[in-house]
Amino acid sequence: MDKLFRFDMSDSKPFKKILICLLLLTIYLPVIVTSQPSIRFAVIGDYGWQGQPNLDVSNLVKSWNPDFIITTGDNNYDYGEAATIDQNIGQYYHEFIYPYTGSYGAGAVVNRFFPILGNHDWLQAGATPYLNYFTLPSNERYYDFVKGPVQFFALDSDGNEPDGNSNTSTQAVWLQNRLAASSSPWKIVYLHLAPYSSGWHHGSTTKVQWQFKQWGANAVLSGHEHNYERLIENDLVYFVNGLGGRSLYTFNPPISGSIVRYSDNYGAQLVTATDKSLTFQFITRAGIIVDTYTLYAGSPTYTINVSAGWNLLSLPSKVPNNSVTQLFPTAISSAFVYSGSSYNITDTLINGNGFWLKFPTDDQVQIFGDSLYSDTIDVVAGWNMIGTITNPILTSAIIQSPSSIVTSNYFEYASSYYVADTLKPGNGYWVKVDRNGKLILH
Repeated sequence: MDKLFRFDMSDSKPFKKILICLLLLTIYLPVIVTSQPSIRFAVIGDYGWQGQPNLDVSNLVKSWNPDFIITTGDNNYDYGEAATIDQNIGQYYHEFIYPYTGSYGAGAVVNRFFPILGNHDWLQAGATPYLNYFTLPSNERYYDFVKGPVQFFALDSDGNEPDGNSNTSTQAVWLQNRLAASSSPWKIVYLHLAPYSSGWHHGSTTKVQWQFKQWGANAVLSGHEHNYERLIENDLVYFVNGLGGRSLYTFNPPISGSIVRYSDNYGAQLVTATDKSLTFQFITRAGIIVDTYTLYAGSPTYTINVSAGWNLLSLPSKVPNNSVTQLFPTAISSAFVYSGSSYNITDTLINGNGFWLKFPTDDQVQIFGDSLYSDTIDVVAGWNMIGTITNPILTSAIIQSPSSIVTSNYFEYASSYYVADTLKPGNGYWVKVDRNGKLILH
């Protein structure tokens, strides 16, 4: 960088050189100042019970070497007592806690453990053992902190919270104001009671269904139900993470926003955050990745709803990375395109092509990229599997070159084939032409 700003002060035109320096600063300084280091952190929930599951999950988490850990509550079963708190927490996670005053080894040099209160932690008057054991920001019951590109908002969702747990409470007003003031690329809220859940034991807690999306949150993490679930509600992703070590709970029939449900084994989340992306993985103590979900900076061009089983899809936008695994990480098959006579597997997706992909469950896939308002698709005599563009387009508005080459309806697939009069973003379509040519979508 020093070479960029060096100039000869004896130059007869130093003012010009100064202007050049200022121009270069405007180019490079934002990159230098605003770039945030990436971070990796773990999320554990409902873990605080001495036993093999807690040990296994803690070993899993330590194998990741995370920068820090957050919890979704219930840190000290069954009654939140001072007599059990160190054996339930410090025995497994003392290396992350500062100051650590327990008996299981050395603590951290700086605090790398950020829990929240659960209902079991409140079973002692004033949650005193919890508040004495940890040293946390603000009033220690709810607080916020920044790590890398993420600002975290730790809430106390319990009914015992002195500042309330309704969406008009003092705590909620604090959250709304702190979210509004945040300049971090990502804002994660975490609390114990699950705003939305398909769990059999507790289910959704309407009291804490706050306006997280409108206030500026990018994701909400919770526990309470001893299972794992990913949901989309009001265009915001919610995670239930309660498989940290206490016990396993089953599910009721899924609520409308439920995407992924799991309760077969204990585990934790590994989250990787950069300025550009936020990736959540739930991994069992056996090392099995159950779920992966990524948010990208900015707004998605389009959200594709996929169904369990085979889906006929296309790319509705110009994406920066055309890799199948990058765009559709939850797919359980290769992508198949049609060449005019047979299917072929492809690792790279291109605009204008339709392709088949199989998914284990219903899901919502966010596609990020530049809007694609027009496209010219090459077709060959016979059947073709085509893609579409960012906006819906009537089949009658598709330009054929040469004219009148289409000899069939356009067919979409949703468990079976249907005649389509409109091409919808994200869907793929079959169409037959009588000779080689082009279809122009605009």
